[in-house]
Amino acid sequence: MDGPWYECQGPTAEQVRKDVSEYISKNSSNINYPLTNDILLKIIPDSRNDFGSWRGYGTFGVAKEIATEVMNEMKKRENALTLLNNRFTPYCMYKLYNPNNGLMMIKTSKTTVIGKNSAIV
Repeated sequence: MDGPWYECQGPTAEQVRKDVSEYISKNSSNINYPLTNDILLKIIPDSRNDFGSWRGYGTFGVAKEIATEVMNEMKKRENALTLLNNRFTPYCMYKLYNPNNGLMMIKTSKTTVIGKNSAIV
């Protein structure tokens, strides 16, 4: 190919992941690093090579666009985790451990003396 190297070659997925993680660490205050690495590998797998040339990569802000996509995915996962912690877990705990008719309380009352009126002599 004729032309400068920066128009003929482009970044690898590993280099893009590095650039995106640096961009996120500079521009985002609350980061869960293992979650970010998981999302980075999901969005930028090693087989992906559609980042263009180095010139286009730098000129058109491809790293910023991918970082926005990664941060949106992080926000989705954080919202899902918040929903689980705030809505599902209390509901599940109520259904299991309600003193009157919770599933675990019923099982416990059948196998132990808890909840029985008879006194042990």
